[in-house]
Amino acid sequence: MKSARTLITICLLFTAATLFAQTESNRLMKVNVPFAFSAEDHSLPAGEYLVLTVTPERSIRIVSADGKHSAIVNTLPNYAKSPSETSRLVFHKYGNEYFLAQVWTAGDNVARNPFISQRAMEIAHSGSQPDTKIILAYAVH
Repeated sequence: MKSARTLITICLLFTAATLFAQTESNRLMKVNVPFAFSAEDHSLPAGEYLVLTVTPERSIRIVSADGKHSAIVNTLPNYAKSPSETSRLVFHKYGNEYFLAQVWTAGDNVARNPFISQRAMEIAHSGSQPDTKIILAYAVH
């Protein structure tokens, strides 16, 4: 009985370690966002952020440099004909509110488009047209 528990414990630890290794985030970019913004249904304050992949082309993690703010955001891929020349975040601005609309990584021909938040949909359905704001990022190694 004791050896069976030990074997089960070892299997569980191995499985957890394997899952952690598979979901380890890759850094995409570091960016200084000069305004508060929403990503999916998460509100984040102005500041410096790391953008990391969680699942390639499917979800990203946005973490403030001080580690106090974080969001995992589901995304849809948006393929382009040629690779992006710059890493950048694209925001839609409605009034005083900013919503993350795209994440482009230099050298990739696919953007990550975060799911649209309920608030952004409400504003868009009211007939408001967004202004586009692009924030260039710098590479992180």
